[in-house]
Amino acid sequence: MFDIEDDRGVPVTTGIPKLVLWTGFAGVVLIFVVAGMVLATAGSSHVWPAAASTNIKL
Repeated sequence: MFDIEDDRGVPVTTGIPKLVLWTGFAGVVLIFVVAGMVLATAGSSHVWPAAASTNIKL
């Protein structure tokens, strides 16, 4: 539909702006990238409990 208004007199939408679409797509990709980084590093460099933590003088 190329009319500025439809049959009821309501303006026709031009759709979602490309910037909004690309920003949304980049946000979804970023969510998966961060989740992948968290899962990839979750198993390394974690020691619990620390051996010296029970030797604290109170």
